[in-house]
Amino acid sequence: MSEKKIPITLLCGYLGAGKTTLLNRVLTNQKGYKVAVIVNDIGEVNVDERLISKEAQITDSSSLVPLTNGCICCTLKSDMVQQIENLMKTGKFDYIMVEASGVCEPMPIAQAMEQIEIGYVDNVVGVVDASRLVEEFDSGHALEETMKKNAEESEEDIESLLIQQIEFCSTLIINKRDLVTDEQMKVVRAVINKIQPSVKVIETTRCEVPVEDVIGTNRFDFETVYASAGWVKALEEHDEEEDDDDDDHDEHEHDEHHEHHHGHGHDHDDDDDDHDEHEHGHHHHHHEHRHEGESEDEYGIGSFVYYRRKPFDRVKLDQFASKWPRNIIRSKGVVWFSDEEEMAYVLETSGRQISAGYSGQWLAACPKDEQERVLAEEPQMKKDWDEKVGDRMIKMVIIGQHLDREQIEKDLDACLAK
Repeated sequence: MSEKKIPITLLCGYLGAGKTTLLNRVLTNQKGYKVAVIVNDIGEVNVDERLISKEAQITDSSSLVPLTNGCICCTLKSDMVQQIENLMKTGKFDYIMVEASGVCEPMPIAQAMEQIEIGYVDNVVGVVDASRLVEEFDSGHALEETMKKNAEESEEDIESLLIQQIEFCSTLIINKRDLVTDEQMKVVRAVINKIQPSVKVIETTRCEVPVEDVIGTNRFDFETVYASAGWVKALEEHDEEEDDDDDDHDEHEHDEHHEHHHGHGHDHDDDDDDHDEHEHGHHHHHHEHRHEGESEDEYGIGSFVYYRRKPFDRVKLDQFASKWPRNIIRSKGVVWFSDEEEMAYVLETSGRQISAGYSGQWLAACPKDEQERVLAEEPQMKKDWDEKVGDRMIKMVIIGQHLDREQIEKDLDACLAK
């Protein structure tokens, strides 16, 4: 068996988007690759496996590994990694494709795959239904209609998954392009550009995509894809502006500090996510209203950073979460709560789904001698240090369509502790 690492493509997309169609096209037109496939279907009957076996005419059953009764971004993750390694060790395959269930978020799966020593993630492909994107992103009109149909909970899940899948992929295939108008597609592309400005986008009908855009691309790099997400970009731009206002502070010195002090994640999946979020979220603490005029594009897609040095009141924020504005597509940032001032949290929303996860301890909550040591070692950190709250802060990116920044800030300010 060759010592050369075997590439892996992760295929994600909501149910009905066209993942299986794409997979079958790749398997029947893969130009000499020996491709093994892992399919994950949460349903009782693994429909995808039967389709792939029939349409791709695979005779060697060892090249198909069904994963059922679970989701590979949760309970089956270690099983998936083991199956991938087993397939690689047979020496029969030069490529692995993993089709995730429609309800899987791609990032934790890619994180697990990164641990495979004899392979590497070559491409993370998101397949989305063009008409579904129009429903989710067309000024919220279709979403409002959906709510009237009492399907809010399931739609929240769909919207959140779509955003997560768009945000964390290296190739985005917008399928069923023939079902939407050119003007509708322009709005969709504007939203995608705000959520993930660096992704390669392919518009297609019936998943007619060149094989070389799916496998053998060498397109995926975990840190690059993560750092190119729209919310990260918005925070970096905000920090750069604050740096300019604050005599060109060296942002990287802050990063080194937070790398040391905020490495406590609540589980393995979120460690890097929350940790990196801290790195981008702790640099500056003044000029709160300096950037009121964030520009929107011609479709009203825009973003701004909400920044405060007071904590949220957990009860008030929870109450506001129930009426979170529909036109906020994505938000993410670091926050603190008045009833747990020593802890830092990452708050994020995708559509109407809102969650806050523990991310670590503020330096301000550490012993005095440790604070003094860090501040002595990091002059820029000391320069940004607030004598009253230390490094504690709320810093969130808000991305959406036709955002009323003044009203959103007013509503969030009403959630701050007195």
